[in-house]
Amino acid sequence: MDTSPNPAGGQARTKLDLLYREVLGEVASLVDRLEAIGQRQDQALPHIQALTEALLLLPQQLDRHLAATLREVTTPLHEQSQHAMQAMLDATGVRLAHLAEESAQCARIARQAAQRMTVIAIVIGGASGILGGMLAGLALGQWLVS
Repeated sequence: MDTSPNPAGGQARTKLDLLYREVLGEVASLVDRLEAIGQRQDQALPHIQALTEALLLLPQQLDRHLAATLREVTTPLHEQSQHAMQAMLDATGVRLAHLAEESAQCARIARQAAQRMTVIAIVIGGASGILGGMLAGLALGQWLVS
C-alpha cells in the first residue's frame, strides 16, 4: 500500500467525506423530521380518537335532538289544531242546535196547520153533509108530495 500522501487521492477522500457528511446530515434531518412527525401523531392520536368517538355518537345525538325539536314543534301545532277543531265543532253544534229549534218550530206550525185544515175539512164536510141531507130531504119531500 501506498502510505504517501496523494494530493489527488486526499482530495477525493475529502470530497467523499464531504459528500458522506452532507448525505448523513440530510438523513439525520429526515430522521429528525420523521421523529417529529411520529411525536405529532402520538400527540394527535387522543384528539383523533376523541373525534372518532364524537362522530360515532353524532347520529344518536342528532336523532335525540331531531326528536326533541319535532316534539317542540308538533306539540303546539297539535294543540292549535285541536283548539281550531273544537272551535269549529262548537260553532257547528250551535248552528245545529239553532237549526233543530227552527225545524221543531216549523214542525209545530205544520202540525197546527194540519189540525186547522182537519177541523176546516170536518166543518166543511159536516156542513156539506147537512146541506146535502137537507137538499135530499127537500127533493124527496117534493117527490112524495107530487
